[in-house]
Amino acid sequence: MRSWILLLIIATSLMNHALAASFHLAIVTASNAEESNRGRSFAGIQTRVERPVRRAVELALFESKTSFEAFGIVPELQVVDIDAKRSLKDQLKAIHSNALIILDLPKPEFIETAKLLDERGQTTVNVRHPDIDLRDTLCLPSLYHTIPSERMYFDALGQFLIYRGWRKVLVVHGPTDKDRLRTQILERSLKKFGANISDFREFTLSHHPDDRDKNKPEFLTGDASYDVVAVIDSSKDFGRYIQYSTRRARPVVGDVGLTPAGWHRTLERYGAPQLNERYQSFDQENSLPASEAMSDEEFAAWSAVKLITNSLGTIDAISETLDPRKILAHPDTQVDLYKGTRGSIRRWNNQLRQPILLATGDAVVAVAPMPKFLHPKHYVDTLGLDEPESRCKLR
Repeated sequence: MRSWILLLIIATSLMNHALAASFHLAIVTASNAEESNRGRSFAGIQTRVERPVRRAVELALFESKTSFEAFGIVPELQVVDIDAKRSLKDQLKAIHSNALIILDLPKPEFIETAKLLDERGQTTVNVRHPDIDLRDTLCLPSLYHTIPSERMYFDALGQFLIYRGWRKVLVVHGPTDKDRLRTQILERSLKKFGANISDFREFTLSHHPDDRDKNKPEFLTGDASYDVVAVIDSSKDFGRYIQYSTRRARPVVGDVGLTPAGWHRTLERYGAPQLNERYQSFDQENSLPASEAMSDEEFAAWSAVKLITNSLGTIDAISETLDPRKILAHPDTQVDLYKGTRGSIRRWNNQLRQPILLATGDAVVAVAPMPKFLHPKHYVDTLGLDEPESRCKLR
């Protein structure tokens, strides 16, 4: 009897090997792009880091090894580093037509590449940009977003403030177009959940004494009544001085203090510590240099791969190659995100619905959606652009 079982296992293994299907996966980067991936302050302090997502992709593939073996799938990872001096169309031809393509690019290159690949019907994933326009006005059928949108982040923050009873908000924001746009998005989120904005104050990075009303937190936050200060500072430079320097003793949220996040190293529930541990041990086992904690962008890339590999046994998408389009477009596709609720795709704009963490530097304080914020179809859809307000209507 045992010999028959052994023969069956061997035969199944040989059959899977003989009928092996390929899972083509590509990461498109632009290592020489002009956009800097490191922010630095006047004193040379590193304030912002954007790391490549390849490590997280490789971890997701490693975790899926058993599933690949069971279904006779061979993963093939390809990295395409775009050279601005060469034809973009020609460089993208090297990518298999059925590949899952993760776009790890600055926004201008991202949009150009996503449009070209959409024309070819190839499946792409946004793992870096939370910008609303990519999900609302760009609205490409083959483009999916596993990084949370800016609205999802700010809606989570707005829910938390109302939940805590901090309804009067002083908004302090930067002078750049990006900061002003993000401030408008924050304003919509705060009003959506019933918060009141006490005032908007714009800071400047100037150190001139005549600008002290705009460059010193104690002056910038004076002459107003508020429960909390919300900071919009994409540079991550000025905002680090706000905490403990406000005129009134109030909590600080937004880009500093309590911040919304897609992932955090200190989440202690839902199996999250095990994922963080696997991320660190994966470096050691594969002789990679020790990494910092997984970022939102890396978590988004990991999620993109796991959306595919978690669905291998439930959705028929395997022939000679694995077709990621069939999986991502299927209404039953879900993924365990280790945040208490399984992730799934919003049909109207291809956004991965997911909880948002509210965290300080060393603790997750809450997981949004917060209690009492209800939705008629899916409670996570209280975060971000809901179908009725979205201009993108893919399905």
